[in-house]
Parts: sequence; C-alpha cells; structure tokens
Amino acid sequence: MKKLKIIFAGTEYFSAEHLKMLIDSSQSIVSVITKPDLPSGRGQKITFSPVKKMSIKKHIPVLQPSNLHDKIFRETLLKLHADIMIVVSYGKIIPKEILTMFPKGCINVHASLLPRWRGPTPIQSSILYGDKKTGISIIKMNEKVDAGNILHSIECNISLKDTSQSLSYKLMKIGVQALSDVLTKISQDIIIEKKQNEKYAILSKKIYKKDGLLNWNSKAIKLERLIRAFNPWPVCHFIINNKIIKVWEAEVIFSSKPNLKIGEILFFNKHGIQINTSDKILNIQKLQFPGKKIMDVKNIFFSKNNFFRIGMII
Repeated sequence: MKKLKIIFAGTEYFSAEHLKMLIDSSQSIVSVITKPDLPSGRGQKITFSPVKKMSIKKHIPVLQPSNLHDKIFRETLLKLHADIMIVVSYGKIIPKEILTMFPKGCINVHASLLPRWRGPTPIQSSILYGDKKTGISIIKMNEKVDAGNILHSIECNISLKDTSQSLSYKLMKIGVQALSDVLTKISQDIIIEKKQNEKYAILSKKIYKKDGLLNWNSKAIKLERLIRAFNPWPVCHFIINNKIIKVWEAEVIFSSKPNLKIGEILFFNKHGIQINTSDKILNIQKLQFPGKKIMDVKNIFFSKNNFFRIGMII
C-alpha cells in the first residue's frame, strides 16, 4: 500500500485509538490537530487531550488552533503538503477552505450508521432511543455536518446493558479496522462513494450536565436508558437534602403500583432502591454519594444507612 501523508484531527480517547492504529501501521502522519488545552477537575489543572498525549509520546507535531479560519493556521497546513486529512471525534466543525485543501480530501470516522444520528452525540442517542444496532460510518467530508458521501459502513449490535462507555469500546474496535480498510482503498484509488439518503437523516443533540437530572414523571424505561446513555458523562443524578446522588446502574421492574406517588420509594433492600415512575418501577442498583466511590445499593442497605426509607419521596 502506498503511504499517504496524513494530517489527523481528534481529541478524545476514541480518537487516540484510531491515531494509534495509524502510527502502528507506519502511516506518515505529518501533524496532529487537537483542541486547545482546558482546565479540568476540582483543581482546574490544565490537562492534555488523549490525542495530544499520544502525539507527544510519538514525537508528532501538534497544532491546537483556537480559530480554524485563521489565515496563518491554513498556511501552516498547506506547507505540510499532506495528501489527506482524517477527522475522528475532533469536536470542531472543519471549514470548507480546509476541507478542499487536500488531494484526497478529508474523511471522518463517525460513530453511527449515517444518516441516522448525525451531530455530536451519536452513541448516547442510539441508547436513549432504544436502537437495536448502530455502527461506524466513514464519510468524505463536506461543509454540512456529517452529510458527506459514505465510503464505508459497518454495523454493531447494542445490548440491553450497553452504556455509552461500553458501546464506545465496541465501536472503537470496528472503527479502527474500518479506517484501515478505507485508507487501503483510497491509496489504490478504488474507493466508491455513496450518497446519504436525506429522508432518514436525524441530528443528535448536544448534552449538558443538567440533562442528567432524573425526572420521575418520565417512564422507567426512558430513565434506565438515560442512565446508560449518560455513563460515564455527565452521569444521571437526583437530589436529596441538597446532595447530588449520582446513579450508575438501574433496571426496570415491569409492574406498577397505582396507589404510589410519583418518585416514592417502594422498597429499599439488598436488591436496590425501587422508585415509582409514571410507568413501571425503576430499581437503582449502583449509586454514588458526593465525594465517595460508586457503591452497590446492597452494601448501603447492609450498612444500615437510613438515608433512604420506604415511602420517602425523592
């Protein structure tokens, strides 16, 4: 396979695994673009993205533009004489003047079966809406969000226990192989492009921390999906006595108690905290108190913690 001179754009761990594949396959990566460093955590310390950490370790030049329209930045890219740009979970929209800069174009590894779940949260959305399958789509990028021609796609089943984290690992594994296959075809000029069917296009929405607040007026099945979709971020929660209690795992109990109030605790035992919703019962199995580790509810029950009690409205 003819080596391609590549510029790689990415930020998250999902991106870093694709970059690792390119490095291990001895591709010629002339530069990496990642988002600017930001403060994080309680101490607000500056942290490097997973992609930047790997690039430094492998001695690959790193670019972190705050403005992709900047003329000096574009000139820097041109001087690299790259054949292609690969974008994986970068987190910024690439302007048209960059998309048209490379002889082989710009391609994007996207974590859904496009045109379903375009946009920033495809993995979370597929869980939230109860999809049975998702996948990886590799597209030729254009100026519209995730709307370019499809170069390759591969399916992945979603289990009833999948969280965004576990599903991300599944997709990462098949995405790495899909990208390798596509690059082989591009280098041999045998790639085939397929237009997306706009009739089936759905845009995923950006997620905020406040979206993780559990509303017991929702159906239990919706809340259970929300908990899995928001694991590991932003993590679902409810509030008692001004304390934010994070919920990491739950299940639906398919029975109803019409005489209970919405949000009332039906049982608190070794099996979990069973809460009445607008439809069915949500049984919380793992939670986290502020400043504490994630705990099984059975351990809280056996510790005789009276924080929760039957009949309590939360």
